[in-house]
This record gives sequence, C-alpha cells and structure tokens, in this order.
Amino acid sequence: MNNRAPAPNRGSSPGRWQPLEVFPQQEAEEFARTVTVTRHAQREYMVAHTVSEATAVAEIRRLVERFLQVGRLARDASGIVRARSPRADGDAAYSFLLDLATRHVLGYSSPGRSWFDDAHVPLSDLRRDLSDRRRRAQEQEQRRAAKELAQQQRQAAHEERMHEQAREAAARRAAALPTPTWPLLPDGYYDQRGNPAPEPARGRPITDEVRIRHVARLPFVVFHSDALNSPFFREVPVEQRCDALYRVLDRLMRAPTRGTVTIDSDAITLTGKKVVMTFSPDCAAVRTLNPPMPGKKQPPMFRTKDWPKVPERHFPT
Repeated sequence: MNNRAPAPNRGSSPGRWQPLEVFPQQEAEEFARTVTVTRHAQREYMVAHTVSEATAVAEIRRLVERFLQVGRLARDASGIVRARSPRADGDAAYSFLLDLATRHVLGYSSPGRSWFDDAHVPLSDLRRDLSDRRRRAQEQEQRRAAKELAQQQRQAAHEERMHEQAREAAARRAAALPTPTWPLLPDGYYDQRGNPAPEPARGRPITDEVRIRHVARLPFVVFHSDALNSPFFREVPVEQRCDALYRVLDRLMRAPTRGTVTIDSDAITLTGKKVVMTFSPDCAAVRTLNPPMPGKKQPPMFRTKDWPKVPERHFPT
C-alpha cells in the first residue's frame, strides 16, 4: 500500500507534495478500520472539537475512510501521505497525515469547526461522481487517441501517395531518357587503367577543397560504370574511357578557374566546361558524369582536342 503510484496526468502540486490516486472503497474501509490513531493526532482532534477520546477515534476513522476514497491525497518526499477533505465538503480543508507503511494517523488539522456539524454530500454520491468523471476522462482520452491514430493514418496514406507519385514520375523520366546506342561497360568500378576494381571502402569525408583537388587526381581513385557509360563518352571506345575520364577530371581539378568544387554531406560535385561530375564524400570514387537528362537530344560530347593528354602517370604496383 505504501507504494501507491502518483495520480496520472495531474503533475506535482506546489511545494513538496506529489498527488496520489484515491483508494478503492474496500481498501479505504479496511485501512480506516485497522489504522492506529496516535495520541498526538487524537489530542489534536479532541482539542479542536472538544470531544471524548472514544468519539475522537471513531470520527477520525470515519473521516479517514471518506477522504481516502474521494478526498485530495498527496505524498511528500519522506513517504508521509496527506489526506484532505474533498472540495465538495467546503473550501476549508480538513486534513490528516498518514503513514501508510505502519498504518498510523500521525496528525490532524481543521478550520476549527467540526466536520460533523454540517451537512455533506453522501459518500456514495461522491464515489459515483468520481466514477463519472473518470469515465468521461477515459472517453476523452480514447477520443484523443482515436483522433491521433486517424491523423497518423492520414499522414501515412499521404506519404504513401507522395512516394507512389515520385515512383511514377521517376518511371516517366526513365521512359523519356534516350536508350543508349553506344557500347557500355558492365556495371561496377574500374581502376584508371580500365581494369575491374572492387568498390572502395568508405573513408573519412574530405571537406577541404585544396585536399580534394589533390586527392581526386591520385592513381587509387576508381571510376564507376555510370560515369564511364555517360553519353558524354558516347563516341569514345570503351578501352579509352578511363583515360578520357581522367583527362576531364585532371583538367578541371587542377585549375580552380576551370572547375568549381561543391562539397555536400553525401557527395562532392565538380562542374566546369559543360561537365558535372560527382565523387564519393571521401573522394575515392567518381560516381557519375553528365547523367542522361530527359529532353536533351544532343548532350555535350567528349572531344580529344578539348581535353589535353595528361603527362605519363605512375601507378602503384
């Protein structure tokens, strides 16, 4: 019983008191019947209302039973519970301090007038009102949950429609792209000599442009078939495409006035001379070069005279 949980959805009351849920009828009756009224609480009650010891104990038990069921309960940091009269009993509060663990009434306070001097709403009516409030709160919570669920379902349906529209748009764009009529390399990565290569391990992203311009021209950088099969190289034989791609890369990376580098979290983009080339964030692979675009029947094309041959390069053995 001393582990009664705080009341849900009510928050902390001002000061050190944490609100608690009221007791079920049977539990409150049992506690009031078996609780021990300390001499201190008994004297406080007797002095306040000028009653005998027996009357004080009997009235305390009745009030504790009532307050535990329909009153305002709160616990402090030490575990002591304060049971106050319900608001239906008037604005002036009658209050008991209870130790639930040892089942003792520790203290009592009142506005001075005895609770039994006035007429009050019957306990059964208060229990019924409390039950009705809980039922209404539960129904309201169910309506709120249903509304949230409906909103989530509408949002999920909207997102699914948007994804479907995006898929349809992508399919239309793919259908509008020209079918390649030039020889294509098999899907995968290739080293700069034109030999198939494994996909490079992901490295640390490079965010410094000077270092990007240096690393991108190193011999270990590999080329993906998406870049080598670009319509930009449609008249370049497959065995010469790695050399052609490196010419473009080297010229644009070597001269900042010719090629512009843009650094994003998922790619590095190099643009210049009608070329758009993308690298992996660690600059270890060239991913794409001038991918096909719908509606462009004559995309730019690689011409040897525009891209001078790179001096002899030394590949690692």
